Amino acid sequence: MMLKKKIRFGLYTIKNLGGDIGGAIVEERKNGEYKSLVNFLDRVRHKNVNKKSMESLVKSGAMDKFGTRGKLLANMETILSYNKELSAVNKDQISLFGTLPDGDETTKLSLIEAPDATKEEKLAWEKELLGLYVSGHPLDRIRDKLEARDMNIKKIKEEWPNGMTVTIAGIVEEVRVISTKKNDQMAFLKIADLTGSIEAVIFPKLFLSAKEYLLTDKCIAIKAKINLRNGEKTLVIEEIKEI
Repeated sequence: MMLKKKIRFGLYTIKNLGGDIGGAIVEERKNGEYKSLVNFLDRVRHKNVNKKSMESLVKSGAMDKFGTRGKLLANMETILSYNKELSAVNKDQISLFGTLPDGDETTKLSLIEAPDATKEEKLAWEKELLGLYVSGHPLDRIRDKLEARDMNIKKIKEEWPNGMTVTIAGIVEEVRVISTKKNDQMAFLKIADLTGSIEAVIFPKLFLSAKEYLLTDKCIAIKAKINLRNGEKTLVIEEIKEI
């Protein structure tokens, strides 16, 4: 029997969630699995179950079991209203959402239908909140073409010599724009492909015409020269275009 592979992340690593609410979720989980969104809200009674923490849980994929990220985000105000109402009443009082017998949660919290988030949105949220891509990679759509090429970042670092001109495709992970002594702008980038990441620089002469491509999460193709800087290989970009 094949086991389904899973990736586990500690709740404390999710940006904007907060250790206190993460701890409350973990502690209550000891009493059993969260069976539904309503079950989660009913059991995790914490002051920091708010828009910021709930959006972090949804966008990071931690609540995919309860619905698509697009649908949960579209219904966030309803979810928060339910949680607020739940906090305002005692167990014996009648909530605006109604009281139902144990186990009957079908009408406790009614969510409207909404389209799911795009793959690009999910990947951007994962990178922002978890620090890496989980459900895929922005370059998956051209994976076959990339893997068929004889040039990638790993080979540049391990095999190709200083001064060689190379052409690669990748995604912009970081951008740092600076001004020179002549007050011209240039940028340092971190570019990644499916094999690794590498630092790159784009000098003022090319910077002005390339500004639109110098954005985080932008997929680009570059022609660059390998340069040894402080003992590490970097790239000096000569040409750039968006994929």
